[in-house]
Amino acid sequence: MTITGKYKYLAFYDLDHTILTGNSASALVEESMLRGLMSPKQYRHAVYLSIIYNLNLGNPTKMINRMLSWLKGVEEPSVRQLCLDVFNKLLVGTIRPEILQSIKEHRKENGAIILLSSATTLICEPVSKYLQMDEVICTQLASEEGKFTGHTQGKLVYGKEKKVQMLSFCKTHKYNPGESYYYGDSHTDHHVMEAVGHPIAVSPDRRLLKIATARNWPILVKDR
Repeated sequence: MTITGKYKYLAFYDLDHTILTGNSASALVEESMLRGLMSPKQYRHAVYLSIIYNLNLGNPTKMINRMLSWLKGVEEPSVRQLCLDVFNKLLVGTIRPEILQSIKEHRKENGAIILLSSATTLICEPVSKYLQMDEVICTQLASEEGKFTGHTQGKLVYGKEKKVQMLSFCKTHKYNPGESYYYGDSHTDHHVMEAVGHPIAVSPDRRLLKIATARNWPILVKDR
């Protein structure tokens, strides 16, 4: 079902540290290790990359792609079940009440609710379904014969690519970016936040807090 002409405006939401208080990838890595889907060596590598990523060291896009490499050869059904279980058991309780309230307010104003995240469809889909979101724009994983290749299908929805995806979505469905909202937490979101009329920082990292303060962007939550 198309959303063209159905809503007054669009409200885009990031996932990690925005809708959720934490990072979904960390929970997925821990559970993957426990279930034997990830070897101890792969687990240590994933933890190392996560630390480097959080310290803003190295190329973020390359690091995220390296984080996904452990999925090579893993069967799709097992990973999909993993993501669903992790969301239901660990992540659903970390959804910010402030985000739930904002979604409620946007729905009252006939705004479409859209998930726009660098996270993969595997974890974004359970979140979207639970929150009854209208569309999902996120990173897709490539697979062959029912097994993941360890690579993305198409571009990683990260940094400048989020802006590209958002603008393309608005153009396709005939919505004005200047009337749209984007809720994000990271300085890497500033590209897409600058392209919408209503950028809102949620638990912003240090660099995004500096940008938001300088530009008088609203800050929904400040807990980092």
